[in-house]
Amino acid sequence: MSTRLLNLGPCTCSVVAPEPVHEAMRHYVSPFLVPTLDGEPDITVSISCDSAAVADARRSLADQPATALRTSHPDQRYRAWITEGHEVLLPEYAPDHVITATPDLLVIAAEQPRVAASIGTRVVRQLLMRGGEIQAGRCVHAAAVDIDGHGVLIGGHPGSGKTTVLTHLIEDHGAHPVANDRAVLIPRRGRQWQAIGVPLAWRFTPEGIGSSPTLANALTDFEPVRGRHLVDGKIELTPWEVSRLVGRPTLPITEIQRIVILTRSPSTPVMNPDSGFVQQHLDFSVEDFFAEDWLNLRPRLARNAEVSARDSEFWLRLAETMPVLALTWTDPSELPDVAAAAYHGTQR
Repeated sequence: MSTRLLNLGPCTCSVVAPEPVHEAMRHYVSPFLVPTLDGEPDITVSISCDSAAVADARRSLADQPATALRTSHPDQRYRAWITEGHEVLLPEYAPDHVITATPDLLVIAAEQPRVAASIGTRVVRQLLMRGGEIQAGRCVHAAAVDIDGHGVLIGGHPGSGKTTVLTHLIEDHGAHPVANDRAVLIPRRGRQWQAIGVPLAWRFTPEGIGSSPTLANALTDFEPVRGRHLVDGKIELTPWEVSRLVGRPTLPITEIQRIVILTRSPSTPVMNPDSGFVQQHLDFSVEDFFAEDWLNLRPRLARNAEVSARDSEFWLRLAETMPVLALTWTDPSELPDVAAAAYHGTQR
């Protein structure tokens, strides 16, 4: 067992796990790794491969009614119990791991290293998102890059070209990747906003890969850890793989200087995007399965001092304090020019 320290922005944590689990998690959490932390971490995540502990939890809880059902993922739901002053979560189906939660410690025991790493990554993801909410932020449906210390947030509905524009910003304009499809956006003092990349797989269409000479050439002799099979018509790469393939380190966080919203439409460009337009293109809405605090982390991280912002206040402040550029395109051949406009902050 060894310890890795993570600075997630709104919170910090230490992860104690076997080396194979650390190596698998590194694909997603490597941007957040730090050599030391100032002060104690907000929470510790302890991960072990211990099939006996999983079996013991199944036996001890078999005849006890669960106090709650929690959904962590579209294909993962947990039964939760309160026992001996802490919370225990077991998957409702295929219980191959168990999570025990106390105020300062999350303990994960799994039957296999692959499962342990996957659940550990999901827990870190929750810490980042719930920590951002405590600081009056929220998840937005957007990509993000950092260009010489200045961040650009790229929003738009599915199919609007976010990933392709993101790739062109990296390849053609020297940007560093931060997030592909989901970022935590947190308001800071005055007119400042911070975007933090959520550790998720990056998804590329075959056409998107083909439009990127760097990725297309690199993938010729590279086997992604998630395989080459398509998921919903897309190939998935981990953040660490993307960083390696494009030759630019993924940054965990950036100070946003402008928002670019992409629309695939022949309509007249929107010249003065208001808060409704911004929310329409960046909000995941109430159907976002990642929004559930299935580990009950908010009170643990906030220490009973949670800060939140009403939905309307968040979007109104964002639109009023951040430059918003709406870029419209109709043909994929236009996307390099769209990326150039996003880079320069100019209307096409």
